[in-house]
Amino acid sequence: MLRAISFCFRLHTPPAEENIMDDGHPHASTNQSPYWALVLRAKVLRNAASLGYTIHHYAPPASPSATLTRWIDCTLGEKKGEKVIRLDLYVPKDVKLGSAKAANRPGVIIFHGGGFVLGQGTDDARWAGAVCEQMGAAAIAVSYRLAPEFPFPTPVEDCASSILHVTEHAKAYGIDPTKLFISGFSAGGNLAFSSHHLLHSPSKWGYTLPIDPPPLRGIITFYPLLDYSLNRPQKRSACEKPEFTLAPSLTTLFDSSYLPPGVDLFDCRLSPGIAPDEMIEQLPSVHLALCEYDMLHAEGIRFKERLESKGINVSVREIKGEKHAWDKRPSMSLKPSVKEEYDAAIAVMERWLDQERK
Repeated sequence: MLRAISFCFRLHTPPAEENIMDDGHPHASTNQSPYWALVLRAKVLRNAASLGYTIHHYAPPASPSATLTRWIDCTLGEKKGEKVIRLDLYVPKDVKLGSAKAANRPGVIIFHGGGFVLGQGTDDARWAGAVCEQMGAAAIAVSYRLAPEFPFPTPVEDCASSILHVTEHAKAYGIDPTKLFISGFSAGGNLAFSSHHLLHSPSKWGYTLPIDPPPLRGIITFYPLLDYSLNRPQKRSACEKPEFTLAPSLTTLFDSSYLPPGVDLFDCRLSPGIAPDEMIEQLPSVHLALCEYDMLHAEGIRFKERLESKGINVSVREIKGEKHAWDKRPSMSLKPSVKEEYDAAIAVMERWLDQERK
């Protein structure tokens, strides 16, 4: 999906702007465009993405519809608010929510991608459906607030709030809170790790948690963004085929929208892959699905090596010959590798659950 949007956005962005705005450190570009221009561009791209996902969802097998939609509060940070986070709940087709059959299932909380600027929870309906039907789990897709209207750290706080909400109301969702996973794609993968860091070291940033965080069974991520301390040119140059990466005009919009002026790029809510050792050591088991021709591939490999060095159980899949967000292309047919990688990630979660039972 981002590949198609990237191409369209490239056509409508002057080349000089790409060169200037993406040059150097990511935070250097945050003041290049006025706020109103960032909002306007974001809204145009959101409309384009919505159309693309409509096509994507109809590709056979069609994406399932949510069983239940609920709006919840953000309980953390300066941008607390009532009914500002949307949750879309998916359960297996043969399960009626509230019935005895619906109780005590594994739960998978899903954070969507889109550079912190685009997207919504239902973008990952196909992944949610696979989780439900193959694991018998309940899946909850989170629509957190987006930049530039809500820059860092609000999306992290929204995602952390959603984890606490699901934990507190697990019974109502038919979830066993001791069998909980979090999952994320791209920016959502960043938010999965960042929200875990926040919840397990809240005092570092002055947060007071309303309840204790849950003991997660694992974190499942696809092509996550892990390190903002490196700028985009550095990331592109580390890719075997940099010409296959997202357009500078698109990544500049993402970074300009999400990163406030003067932000600390080493803040582990922003760059979770380079968090201090004590935070890394608190992580549960981790699954990383990395695309070979993605500017985020190299930082994913570094993160995998760091997890292994700290004794964290880590599973890695490399999707050969594929670009960032290969599973979200606006097409009426799905690549076989999409099902293959979703199945592999589900098998990892089932294995972790089985290991706990033994």
